[in-house]
Parts: sequence; structure tokens; C-alpha cells
Amino acid sequence: MPADVPAALSAFLRGVERRGIVLAELQCGRRETGEIAMAAALRAFGQYASEQPMAEWPRGFWSLLASAPPLRQAHPEARWPQEMDWLADLSDSDRLALLLRLAAGLDEEDAAAVMGINQVGYRGALTRACPRDEAGQPDAAAWRALAEAIQQHLRALSPERLAHLSRLREALAPDVPEPAPARVAPEPVQAPSPSPAPRRPRAAAARRPFPWRQVLIAAAVLLVLAAIAGGWWYLHQGRLAAPATVGAQGGGDGAQPLRDEAQVQVEPLSRDDEADKRFSQAEAVLTHPDFDALMDPQGLALAQRAGFLAWYAAAPQDRQREAAEAMNAPAEARDAAQ
Repeated sequence: MPADVPAALSAFLRGVERRGIVLAELQCGRRETGEIAMAAALRAFGQYASEQPMAEWPRGFWSLLASAPPLRQAHPEARWPQEMDWLADLSDSDRLALLLRLAAGLDEEDAAAVMGINQVGYRGALTRACPRDEAGQPDAAAWRALAEAIQQHLRALSPERLAHLSRLREALAPDVPEPAPARVAPEPVQAPSPSPAPRRPRAAAARRPFPWRQVLIAAAVLLVLAAIAGGWWYLHQGRLAAPATVGAQGGGDGAQPLRDEAQVQVEPLSRDDEADKRFSQAEAVLTHPDFDALMDPQGLALAQRAGFLAWYAAAPQDRQREAAEAMNAPAEARDAAQ
């Protein structure tokens, strides 16, 4: 393992170890089993990190943890907290899809890659895992409550569990202290010799490396200049040849005749009636670009009125009273005023 990898590995593990231990515990439903899976994933990740670039570490870590044997199915003695009992009714794959979003904090692309499926398959798993109301539609309030319960579980990890995670991390990436600067021993003072010693011939100077960098920069500059010169020549030659070409194609005075307008065929697009059958209403909500806003209707309503509220706060008091009276006036009075 390179010398600079342990420090980077230790920093990376500090950022994911809390989320990893919570995901493992909630996936299998048992604290001890989740810690075993986390330890196995960390041991495998130590070898993985030494062979892969750092950009691949996040997906590699979550893939190793999600594929750990203890997490492939719920433990026979699985138990979930009361505020997260929705997880007990989910299948193992759907529960993993939900936890990769709420516990690990992965986006759709990374979560699908961790599970080894495409994004369409991940959307389907997340749709099935989303809490539902009595009508069978996605329940925004239950979704927010479940997400808050998982975040609270992350913040409430005991000091003993944090110390256990720290020991696992230090076993993989111990903090190597920087070496102290070496002390230079003082040179011994030599007694002057009665006669100067004959000087040895100076060794030949080391051969300087060939300046490849300067050569490449000069070659790039020459290529740019050649491209500029070629473009100028092409444009100049095109201006000279344009009058002759127009005169050859047009009449005697060099004018080019106009062509008839091209006939454009227009056909109405056929509506794909099967499109409405491919995606349910729940999938449309979960894949909406403003999903977070839809899950928070009060915040969405406040955001839509942000412009008016900002104007109202900055307006003088007389205009505020007029605006309040206009908002509270009956519809007939407002129509008459207009």
C-alpha cells in the first residue's frame, strides 16, 4: 500500500463509518449481525482501496457492504425500532434500496450501481419501499418521519460503538506519525596538514535530461500557428472563389437564381398510449425532479409565495395595509375596483 493511502483511507472511513454501521444494522435487523458485516466489509475494503483510485472508493465501499453475506437477508431474530417498523414489511432488496437513499445518502445513479441494477430497476425498488397511505399512494409525511428517524439513529450512536468503529478503522489505516527531522552531526574539525593534499580530478557533471517539456510546448505552439494560418488561407481562398462560383451558376450578371421553396411534409405525431401504462402515479412522484419539494407541501407553498412575502416585508406600512385589505376584501369588491 502506498505511503499516502493510509491517511486518505482513514479520512474516508471517518466519513462513512457511521452511515455504514446504521445501514448494516437496519438492513439485517440486528445490531450484532450488522457489526459483523461492517467489520467484514472494512477488511475487504482495505485491499480494494490499495488497488483502486480514490474516485472509485465510495461505490466500492457501499458495494462491499451491501453484498456482505449477513446483509443479504434479514436475521431470523430481526427487530426494528417502533418508528422504523415499516422496514420489517419490505423485501430485502427494497429495504436496501430505501436505506441506500436515506441512510447512506446516495443518489439514484450510485445506489443503482451499488445494487448492480439499472436506474429503472432502482426506481421500481424505491417505489415499492416508499411508505403508503390508506389509498395506496406515497405518503409524504410517513416518508419524512422515516427519514428523520434514521437520521436520529445516526446521531444517537453510543460512545462504545463509536470506539469500536475507531478500532476497526485504525486496524486498516493506522495514523502514521510524521518522522522527526534527522539531526545532522557536526563535522569534525581536522587538523591542518603540513602540505596540501593533491586534488582529485573533478567528476564529470551529471548529464542533463533532455528538455521534453520545452519541446512539447514549442511543438504545440507551432501547431496552433499552423492551424491559424491554414484557417486564414482557407477563408481568403473562399472569398476569391465565391464570385466565380456564383457567376457560373447564375445568369450573365453573376446573380444566383432563386430556387423554389422546398416542400415540407408535416405529419402529426402519434400518441403512445402505452406510455401511461409503464409508469404508475407513485413512480411519477418519486422520479419527479422536485421530489423533495413535493414531500414538503408547506415548504413548497412558502417558496411559491416567497416573492410576495419579500415585497410585503420591504413595503411601507401603508402599502402593507392596502395589500392586507385587498387580500381580505370580497371577490365582488375586488372585481368592482378593477
